[in-house]
Amino acid sequence: MRSALFQIVLICLCGFLTCPARSQEHAPQEYWLQHFTDDNGLPQNSVKAIAQDKNGFIWLTTEDGLVRFDGHRFITFDRSVIPVLTNRIRGFVPSIAGGQARHEFYALSERNEYIGVLANGLASVDTTFYEDYLNRNPRARGDNGPNTMLASIPVPPLPNPFAKHYFVAADNQTHYIWEEDRVVCFQFGKPVFTINKSFRNFILIGKKPYGVDSSGNFKAIGKISRDADITGDITLNPHYHTKTNRPRLFWNNISRQAFLYLNNCLYLLNPTGNGNLDTKMILSDFDFDNLYIAAIYFDEQSRFLFLGSTTKGLFLLKRKNFQTHKLPSDNADNVYYAQLPVRGRAVLTAQGYIFSPDGTDVTAKKVSSFMEKFGYKFAMAQNWDSTFWFGIGSNLYKLDQTGQKILAYVKMPDSASSLYVDPTGRLWIGCDSNALYILDESKGKYTPRRKFTLASKGVMIIDRENADTLLLGMSTGLYRLNTRTGISRLVTSLDNATIRSFYTTPEGTWITTYGSGFYLLNQNKLVRFPLDKDRFLATSHCIVEDRNGFFWITTNRGLFQVAKKRLLDYAVDNRKPVFYLYYDKQGGFETNEFNGGCQPCALALADGTVSLPSMDGLVWFKPETNSPELPDKGIFINAIREDDRELVVQEKLKISRDFEQLRFTIATPYMGNSRNIQMQYSLSGEGRAEKWTPVNADLIIPISKVPYGDYVLTIRKVSGFKANDYIYKTVRFHIPPAWYETWWFKVLMVLAMAGLFFVSVRLRSARLVKKEREANMIRHYRVLSQIIAAVNHDIQTPLHYIGFSLKQFNTFVHKHVATDPLIVRMSDETLSTSQRLNTLTKNILDYIKLQSRSPSERLHLADVNTYQLVSTVSELFAGIAIHREVTITNTGDQTLTVFSDPNLLSIIIHNLIDNALKMSQSQIKISSHTAGGLKRITIEDDGGGMPQNMLHWLNKNYKSYEDWLHASQNPDQKGIGLVIVKDLCVLLGIEISVSLPTEKNTAVVLTFTIEK
Repeated sequence: MRSALFQIVLICLCGFLTCPARSQEHAPQEYWLQHFTDDNGLPQNSVKAIAQDKNGFIWLTTEDGLVRFDGHRFITFDRSVIPVLTNRIRGFVPSIAGGQARHEFYALSERNEYIGVLANGLASVDTTFYEDYLNRNPRARGDNGPNTMLASIPVPPLPNPFAKHYFVAADNQTHYIWEEDRVVCFQFGKPVFTINKSFRNFILIGKKPYGVDSSGNFKAIGKISRDADITGDITLNPHYHTKTNRPRLFWNNISRQAFLYLNNCLYLLNPTGNGNLDTKMILSDFDFDNLYIAAIYFDEQSRFLFLGSTTKGLFLLKRKNFQTHKLPSDNADNVYYAQLPVRGRAVLTAQGYIFSPDGTDVTAKKVSSFMEKFGYKFAMAQNWDSTFWFGIGSNLYKLDQTGQKILAYVKMPDSASSLYVDPTGRLWIGCDSNALYILDESKGKYTPRRKFTLASKGVMIIDRENADTLLLGMSTGLYRLNTRTGISRLVTSLDNATIRSFYTTPEGTWITTYGSGFYLLNQNKLVRFPLDKDRFLATSHCIVEDRNGFFWITTNRGLFQVAKKRLLDYAVDNRKPVFYLYYDKQGGFETNEFNGGCQPCALALADGTVSLPSMDGLVWFKPETNSPELPDKGIFINAIREDDRELVVQEKLKISRDFEQLRFTIATPYMGNSRNIQMQYSLSGEGRAEKWTPVNADLIIPISKVPYGDYVLTIRKVSGFKANDYIYKTVRFHIPPAWYETWWFKVLMVLAMAGLFFVSVRLRSARLVKKEREANMIRHYRVLSQIIAAVNHDIQTPLHYIGFSLKQFNTFVHKHVATDPLIVRMSDETLSTSQRLNTLTKNILDYIKLQSRSPSERLHLADVNTYQLVSTVSELFAGIAIHREVTITNTGDQTLTVFSDPNLLSIIIHNLIDNALKMSQSQIKISSHTAGGLKRITIEDDGGGMPQNMLHWLNKNYKSYEDWLHASQNPDQKGIGLVIVKDLCVLLGIEISVSLPTEKNTAVVLTFTIEK
C-alpha cells in the first residue's frame, strides 16, 4: 500500500456542487431531482454500482475510478492515489471477513483488484480478500480464477450457473452456493439443505434468499421452499398482469435491496412474514430505459433514491417534504399573503381562492369573485363563527366563511390599514392616521368609533399581549397600548423597526421584523435572537408553532425550523447555542421567497397541517410526519497536508518543527442543504485557551506555525436540536522542539548563566581585591617611605655618630701602649660590631627601597668580582668570628666575575654568612668557582645541618618573581634573613640550593644563570 494512498484527489470542490443544477430530465412531481455528470463532479459518466457505507457516504463505481460522494462533493480514488493497474471499476462485492473485517465492502477492478472501503471514510487496496474468499467458499478451493460472488443486477455479464457456481454470504455463519439447477445452503461451512430447481436469478433480500425463474416468478428458498406471491403497489399497475411487459429486476448486492421496474415506475420489494414479497412504489413517471439506469440504492430512512446510469452519470432524487399548491389557471394570482382556515383543512386566501383536501391531493378554485376583484391581500380578521372582516381604506366588509356573501358594510371615517379580532370578539381597526377604532353593533348594524388617539401614525399590525395591552406594529416601531388608560408607549429597543408579525405564548410575545430578525418580548425584557450564518433570518416574516415544540419561521430566502426550548434557553443565557435547520426549494417550494406583513400569515390547521404564503403558491406540510434532515453523521479527515507534503491520515501525527502551515481537509456525509453543516474547530495545547472558529465553506482547516508541543485539534458539528447536540472529531499531533528548545539545552543554559554569574562575581571580586591591593600598596609605600625616613634620620645617623666615636676611641686606645689589652680587644670588637650594625642597617634600608621601586628600577646589573665581594663582606664578621672562635676562609678563583647587582648580591652574601656564623661550630668555608659552565658561590658551615622544611623551601624554584611573591606569603616561612636571601635570589635569577654533605655540615650554593 503506497504512502500516498490517502492523498485524496478532490475532483470537484466547486461551488456548483453545493446546489447542483436541476436535471433537464423530467423530475417526478414528488421528488427533487439532482443530476451529476462529469460536468459537475463525476470523473466519468458510467455509474455501474452504488453502495452506502456505515458512515453515510455514497460510493460509486465508474470507468475512471472509485468515487465517494458526501452529498456535495465527489472524491475519486484512482491510479494517482491508490496502487491499482486500472481505473475501470466494474462493481462491488461485500466483505466476508465478518466482525474482524478492516474493510466494509470492496470495489472490484477489471484486473480483479480489490479496493476496500475503510471505516475512516477512505479506501485502500486489500490483497488479502481473495484468501478470505477461498477460506469461506469451499467450492473455490483449488480454483485460481476470479471470485464468483454474486454481482448486482442487471450489470453485465448476467449470471450463468451452468457455466460456474456463484457464492453469496447471508451473514458470518450462513452462505449459499448457486450452481446449475440447485441452490445449497451452508452453515459454519457445512451443507444444511439443497433446493433442486433451475433459476434465472438468485438474490438475498436482507438475509432472506429468493430465486427467480425464467418466467419472472419468485420462490422463497428455505428447507421448505414455496412460491413468493407479489403483493402491494405493483399490482395496481395496469401493465403488471400483461405478458408483454414484465417487471424488470434490479438488485443491489451490498444493501441487498431488490426492486421491480415496470411502466416507468419503481417498486421496492420487502419480504413479509410468510415469505411473500410486498411492493411499495417509490418512484413513478421516470424512464429508466431512456436514461440507461443500471444501479439503484434507496435510503429508506431519508427516502433518498440514487440511480446510476451507464452513460448519463448519477441521479439523486429527494422526496419532497413540502407541497406547493397553486390555482391552475392562466389568470390566477398565485402570490399569497393573508389566509384563513375554512372547514377543517381548507384554506381561504385573500384573493378569494379556496384550497381543499381531496383524498391525497389538494384542489384549488375561485370561490369569491368579490375578493378577487377587490385586490387587497394583507388583512383578514376572522370571527368566532368563521365569518370574517375584509377591506382596506374607507371600505370595510363582513363576509361569510367562504367570502362569497357580503354580510355587512362599514364606511370608515379614516383609511383603515389593519384588522384584528381579539379573544372577546371585538374588532380593532388600525388606520393610516393616529386613530384606533372599534366597531359598535346595534341591531345588526356596525358603527366605527374612535377608541384611542395614538402617539404615532400608521398601524400596520395588531395583536394582544395580555388582557389590558395591545401590541401595535406601526410605521415608527413597536408600541404598547394600555386599553384601560389609552396610553401608548414606544418600545425603545424596537423604534423604527418594521414589524411583520406577532405570536403570543405563555412565555411572551414573539416578534418578527423586516431587517432586524426576531425577538421575544416578556414584560419589559426584550431578547433578540441570533441570526443564521447567512443572515436570512434578518427578514423574518412569521412564526408558526407545531405540536412537537418547533417553531417554523419564514423568510425571503427560505424556511427555518428551530426548537422553541433552545430559544427559551438562549433568552435566559445568551451563551447557549441555537441551531436553525434550513429548508429551500429542494424541499418542495416553487420559490424560496415567503411572504409576510399580513394578518393572519402562517396557519396551523386542525389536523396539524401548516400553510405558509409565498411568492409562488401556498406551501403545505405536516411537521408531525416530516422527519428533519439533520446533519448527524460523523466528521472525517480527507487529507492532511504539511506545507507541500502529504501526510498519512491518522489520529496521531508527528509534525515537522519548521512547518509553515498545516491544512486539514475534512468531510461529513450529508445529503441535505449544505447550509445546515455548521462546524467549528478549536486547537488546544499548553497555554492555549479554548476558542471555537467556524470551518470555512471549503471545509479546509488551516493551522499556521505554532510553537513546539502537543496539540489537539477538535472539530465539532451541530447534529441536532437538543442542547449540546454535537459530533466531535479529534486529531492529536506533536511538534518536536528545536535543539535550543530542549530541556537539556535549557539546563545547560541555566548552568552557563550560573557559571557566567560566578565568573563575573569572581572577576568583580578580583577587581575589587586588586583595587584594595593597589590601595594597600600605596599605604605600604607611604609606610616604607616613613620607615626609610625614620631609619635614615633616627637610626642611621646615630649609628654613624656612634661608629665615628668608636673609631676615634679605638684609634686613641691603640696609640697608648700602656692601655690594658682587654680594653683594646673590647674596643676592637665594639668597633667591628658597630660597623656590622651599620652595614646591616644599610642592607635593610636598601632592601626596603628595593620593594618600593617599580620592576624596571629595581636592578642595577654589573660585573661583580665574587672573591672581592666575599672578602669585603667577610671582614665585617671578622671580630665576631674571632670572638666565637670560628674561622672564615675565602678560597676559589680570585678572578671570577658574575653579572649581577652588586648591592643586592652583597646583601645575599651578608645574610648567608651571618646565618652560618650563628650556627657554625668552628669554621665557615666560602669558595667561588665554575662548574658545568655555570658560576657558583658555595658557603659551607659545620653548624649541625638545617631543618628539612627549611631546606625544602629554600630549594624550591619559581618561574617568576611574581610567583615567588605569592608563595612567600606562606605563614610557615620563618627567619627574615633567609626570606631576604630567597627573595633577592629569585629577583636576580640566582638558583639557591642547600645540601647536607655530612650530618653536621650545611652547604649553600648560589648558581648564577644570568649572563651578560
